Parts: sequence; C-alpha cells; structure tokens
Amino acid sequence: MSARSVAGIAIVSVLVACSTYGPTGAGESSDWSDGTAAHVTVVGALTRTFLVHVPSRRRLSSSGLPRPWPLVIVLHGSGGDASAVERQSGMDSLADAQRFLVAYPNGTGGAFNLYPSDWNAGTCCGAANRDNIDDLGFIAALIKTVAVHVPLDSRRVYVAGFSAGGYMAYEVGCQLATTVAAIGVVEGSLADDSCNPAAPVPLFAVHGTDDPEVPFGQDAPSPPGPVPVLADGLPPSVQFWAALNGCTATTAKGAAKSTSANVVQTSWTSCLAADVDFYSIQDGTHGWPGGPDDPGALPPMNEMKASVLMWQFFIAHVR
Repeated sequence: MSARSVAGIAIVSVLVACSTYGPTGAGESSDWSDGTAAHVTVVGALTRTFLVHVPSRRRLSSSGLPRPWPLVIVLHGSGGDASAVERQSGMDSLADAQRFLVAYPNGTGGAFNLYPSDWNAGTCCGAANRDNIDDLGFIAALIKTVAVHVPLDSRRVYVAGFSAGGYMAYEVGCQLATTVAAIGVVEGSLADDSCNPAAPVPLFAVHGTDDPEVPFGQDAPSPPGPVPVLADGLPPSVQFWAALNGCTATTAKGAAKSTSANVVQTSWTSCLAADVDFYSIQDGTHGWPGGPDDPGALPPMNEMKASVLMWQFFIAHVR
C-alpha cells in the first residue's frame, strides 16, 4: 500500500439542496480531452475528487463509427491516492492501447479527512468506515459524472481495486451489482456480511500466498451455497463468490492450471450466474502483480501482468 498522503483531495462541508449526489463546478478541471485530468463530484456533504484518463483514440464499430467508451474504475489501497494506483497499476498505457477510460477515485480519511485515506467497504476500512462515508454513492456519482461529459458504454463499466480498494471492489459487487459488468480484486477481501447482489457479477481476483497485509486466508462471510471442489484452499472471499455465482462441481466447468512457475489460475466459465477467474501467486506478497512498483515488479509477483489479464476478463463481460 502507498505511504503517500492523499494528493489534491479537499473534503469540505457543503449544503446540497437538490440531490444526494451530482456534478459540481467547484475545483472541476473541465478538461475531458485526451490525457489525465482531475475532476470532482458532490456526494452528500462532501466534495469528492478523482482522476480520469482519456485515450487519444476511440474504439470503432464495424461501420467505422466511434463506439462509446468502456470505463474501468481503479481504487487505491489504504493511505494511497489516485495518482499512486494510477502508477502502480500501469493501467493508463493499457487503456491507450485498448481504448477504454480509466478513473482513479480518491478515498477519504473520514468525515474531516484527519486520517489516512480509505474506503467504507462493509466492515472495512479505517476512518472512512468508522464515519460511514458514502463511498458507494461516490462510485455511482463518478459514473454519472463521466457519462455527462463523454460517451460512456453503460454496459461496460468495471470496478477494480488494490488491498483496501479490493475490499471496496467487492463491496461494489455486493451493493451496485446492477451498475457494473464485472469486478477485479488485487490482494483484497470481502467484508460485507450482508452481501446479496441484485444481479450476477463476474469476478477476477489475484492474491499472493505470503501476503503480509491482507492474508491469503483472510476471513470472509460464510459461502451462501456449496463451494466447488476446486475452490478448496483458495481465499474464503473467492470461495464465497464461487458459491454465490453457482460455480458448483455439477453445474460449472472448472479448471486449474499453472501459467508460470509460481502462478496458478483457477477459473469457472459455466457457472449458473457469472464467471469467476482467480490467480494465486505462490510466495507472492502485497503488490500489484506485473506493475512498475516493488514488490509487484519483483519475482514471483512479476510472473503475471494483472492489469492485462484483468482487462481481458473485463472486456469479455457485458452487463
């Protein structure tokens, strides 16, 4: 997790007369051209900030017309910020090559921003959870704000997160299931005992077996149904999601295979509800696998490119 303080986030009390959340002009860069720019939206009594990276070229339809943008929202870890996970994930260069938008929201240090930045994800994390910050409302408002300014493919909105951001990605899957097409979790866990998605949500996840900050075996809610045999020994959160999505031995095609010396992929592609794709990294620690920063750039974490594999999973799923 990044040790940098939250950059550029100003949490101020405001009165919102018309709605719970919506776009605001205060601090808005108004730059939605190609490149990365800072933007804001109001959620309840807080002004929330985020970065958006816009590639220079759009995807084209078979007739040669520009298609609406897919959107990937990437959530930082505890004590991090939007710029930190932007670099850590290396998602901008992938977005430029594959032509999708990336948004990087900033968490909060609670109602008065006195603590390291975090996310309110079920029973996690930090001051954002203690102060019951409306981070689900923030994610929903961010999507609406983006859609106001650029052509957005609402059927291809994805949320990913690292560490505490991974907890929040799970929370989005639990509570905003009708808004997102899939979620991606890097070194995170599920901390919502009331998780009951209103629609099926595909899951991409990766976790190092020697993660010292979010343990591979981190506790999670009890699975809502039978856990497929191939999930035995996998993180409890992955067991929960595989059971949630109906990935049972009799209803799903499961496969486990080594993709490198220390990486094993376990996937289910014929679940009753939605796919689950999980990568374990033997002796892996706490970082973004294949990213430019350590430990993600070091062996064995660099044996996979998490961002590339995540995007390949995302784009195959439409809400």
